[in-house]
Amino acid sequence: MCLEVNLELLFLLPIFLPLLTAIFLFFNKNLFNELITNFFTLNSALLSFAISFYVFVMLALDKFQPINYSIFQWTNTPDIKISFTLDGLSGIMLLLVTGLSFIIQLFSTSYMERDEKHNNYFVYFNFFVFSMLLLVMSSNFLVMFFGWELVGLSSYLLISFWSKKPAAAKAGNKAFILNRVGDFGFLIGLMIILNTFNTFDFYTVLKSASDVPENTITLITLFLLLGAFGKSAQFPLFSWLPDAMEGPTPASALIHAATMVTAGVFMLVRISPILQHSKIAGMVIISFGLITALLAAFSAINQYDIKKVLAYSTISQLGFMFIAIGAGAYVAAIFHLVTHAFFKALLFLGAGAVIHSMHHEQDIRQMGGLRKQMPVTASMMGIGTLAISGIPPLAGFWSKDEILASVFANGGIYYIFWALGLGAAFLTAFYMGRHWLLIFEKDNGFDHSNVNEAPKTMTRPLIILGLFSIFIGFINTPFFHGVEKVLHYSLEGVEITHLPEGITLIVLAVLSIGAGFTGLLIAYLIFSFEIFKRFNFKRINLDYPINLVKDLSFNVLYLNKFGNSIFVLGMKNFTRKVAVIVDGLIIDGSVNFVSTAFGKTSRVASATQTGLVRSYVVYFGLFLLLLIGLFIITPMVPQ
Repeated sequence: MCLEVNLELLFLLPIFLPLLTAIFLFFNKNLFNELITNFFTLNSALLSFAISFYVFVMLALDKFQPINYSIFQWTNTPDIKISFTLDGLSGIMLLLVTGLSFIIQLFSTSYMERDEKHNNYFVYFNFFVFSMLLLVMSSNFLVMFFGWELVGLSSYLLISFWSKKPAAAKAGNKAFILNRVGDFGFLIGLMIILNTFNTFDFYTVLKSASDVPENTITLITLFLLLGAFGKSAQFPLFSWLPDAMEGPTPASALIHAATMVTAGVFMLVRISPILQHSKIAGMVIISFGLITALLAAFSAINQYDIKKVLAYSTISQLGFMFIAIGAGAYVAAIFHLVTHAFFKALLFLGAGAVIHSMHHEQDIRQMGGLRKQMPVTASMMGIGTLAISGIPPLAGFWSKDEILASVFANGGIYYIFWALGLGAAFLTAFYMGRHWLLIFEKDNGFDHSNVNEAPKTMTRPLIILGLFSIFIGFINTPFFHGVEKVLHYSLEGVEITHLPEGITLIVLAVLSIGAGFTGLLIAYLIFSFEIFKRFNFKRINLDYPINLVKDLSFNVLYLNKFGNSIFVLGMKNFTRKVAVIVDGLIIDGSVNFVSTAFGKTSRVASATQTGLVRSYVVYFGLFLLLLIGLFIITPMVPQ
């Protein structure tokens, strides 16, 4: 009991410490110089992580038994309160968010040096961390929704941080608006939950889900899923995320590694006791996850912005997490969330180091051969590339292989899903191999003798993330189910898809590894070995199909232009027509008709007002004759 009371008080500190830091820095941003701001924000982040680590260890000693703490009871009927929970799932996210936020802030102190809005950046950064922790530590849907919306607000502040650039301002607006579409669905889902269960509490709702008709469960999950599509950038609400690269690169690492984009995945795993009762929702999730993984991977193969390649990579990897959830492999989804957080943060911060050394050049065609000038950055980004490509024994291999194997274990139509997922894994290795080779290996003919390695405040975080990208995968292997043990109580009563056994698992692992190596090999042959220049392929006319693939990839199958013409320009034209017809013709027309009619009538009537007595006598006589005539022709009414 004493342990529970201590943890109740302790696990609230990492949630609100970033908020207090953000408020403190906001009110003193004009007083503090960069050094003082860095001191407060780094020590706050380190303290949050230290407390989180201690809390997680104490929770582990108690075998991850859930702990709930209620701060405020809003209403008793329905049951609405402000409360938080600490269990295996929220404990993993607590460690991940606080740990990575400290590493990224350490990197940011150098990257954002001498920026005119340096202090504002750390205000927004800490507010973002608070918002995400509020979301993941919530014990009911209402508090989760508060965090959900605040994450959207703080991401807007970071994406449009350099708002004097029109592209950054537009990117922030796009992210905010597209997320509102998803959040509208999320809000409708919450209304149905309150109407059905008379509470927002996770425990009550999830335990009662089996007593609710499947149609209602499906309706709830589909509306919540719309919110997840927005936050986790799934098709069709994914186009905001590549544009979000207009923000500072460390902020991109924060958004795309362990925070905003993983919110949808976290929420779906949290509601897995509900989700398992709806086959339709499961099929929708895996289908859209596959579409997203393939579409984003295809779009990444011909991008030239160093950060946009990683943005589409993030979308694709989130697609893999949705595939896992749709297949019932909830443990694999969280496992991939964890591994992806480390190697994606590594890749984004590595890209930031390159951009910093290249004086904010982001076109990889202007790079090439930087391995000699930036050996540490090149090595660490190489580790991140191998990890995301699924090369053993790095982290990405264990988590991605578990997802694909779990999909295969379902059998039936899931064999097709597995094959398509394997194709997405191959494309991942190909575009990431291309990304690394064009930056660090291939000589593009530019003189980079003035380019130097990034400062140690940048390379040290890269090394830490590189080590995690190598070893973090061992927390959940076929031989040690660490993540599954942590999530035992969080997924209690949930039917989880497990890995196949024996020779099947070995064959699937070999095929997965083969897809990764094949993708990297083809990238090497095309972009480093330059096979098309060394060998004569003129007999096979490949120019047209290659250029077509490049064009479709670069323009994302023209989906953005199509969406812009339909939903932006189309809606503008539609609203203009509505304004002309409804406002101009109907509303204004009816008002103008009444005023015109009264005007004409008054002009006719005013002609009778001459001011001459003889005219009025004539009018009086005419009306008198009219009344007499009516009296004569009208039959007498009997008394």
